[in-house]
Amino acid sequence: MAVLALILSKIILIHGIWINAYQGMGVMTEDVVRKIDLQQFKHGIFKDFQDLIIDEDILKIFINDKECFNLVFSMVHTRELAAGMLYTQGVVEDRSEIRSIELDKESQVCHVVLDETATQRFERFRKERQTRGSSGGSFVVNQERPVSGTGTDTLRLGPGQVLSLIQQHWDASVLFHRTGAVHSAGLCSAEQILHYFEDIGRHNAVDKLAGDVVLNRRDVSDKIATLSCRMSLEIIGKLIRTGIRVVISNAAPTLSAVHLAQAHDLTVIGFARDNRFNVYTGGHRIIMDPTG
Repeated sequence: MAVLALILSKIILIHGIWINAYQGMGVMTEDVVRKIDLQQFKHGIFKDFQDLIIDEDILKIFINDKECFNLVFSMVHTRELAAGMLYTQGVVEDRSEIRSIELDKESQVCHVVLDETATQRFERFRKERQTRGSSGGSFVVNQERPVSGTGTDTLRLGPGQVLSLIQQHWDASVLFHRTGAVHSAGLCSAEQILHYFEDIGRHNAVDKLAGDVVLNRRDVSDKIATLSCRMSLEIIGKLIRTGIRVVISNAAPTLSAVHLAQAHDLTVIGFARDNRFNVYTGGHRIIMDPTG
């Protein structure tokens, strides 16, 4: 009951529509959740059952009027997804290089117009790399870009803050609690989640976070990312591109991801759950004091 009360305290019920109360969400889950009739086996018997299921669609992304990407995605934060994918793939370096992003919701087509510099990068990208969908992507880390933000590195977290942020992340995932079928990525201060993104694909969720950062030119030098997924080489590479300094997940990193994070001074915290966590890299940002 205590866990349920904590979850409900983070959610507002308005006219039968669940809306997450964390700033930056504002996503009505009825946009992407449907009811389905099924047969459920439980306690040794089958019975007819109605459950909730996540919907998905194909997003077509046109770059300068040319169809370039087809992504399987959850139908929210589409502009952020398109911008974030281009940013984490190294095509776009700044919001100014994106002249416009327009979404045709009926046809699920996103039209992106790039400036000349970004267009040249994109043409090189098309020749060098094969693009893939929501469960995978090309791995790009621009070595020339500042990889840990542009501000002074003063971010320090105590154990209590780490555990609080991952608990907030779990509480915030309305779509996961309703369907069990999405990944999520949060952009946080040291105290709370500021912006939150969900998708059926973990790469998409992180790209949505990155797109929010680039479209809004957010200073993330003192920000933390929280994730619901394992931290692979590609996921860590995307976060390095944003300039975020700390990532916290309830899952584990891969060895290659740890090596990449070490090279770029990214603090990686995994298995954050049940009042424990592992610090894999960047321990200088963690206050090694149980009361911190």
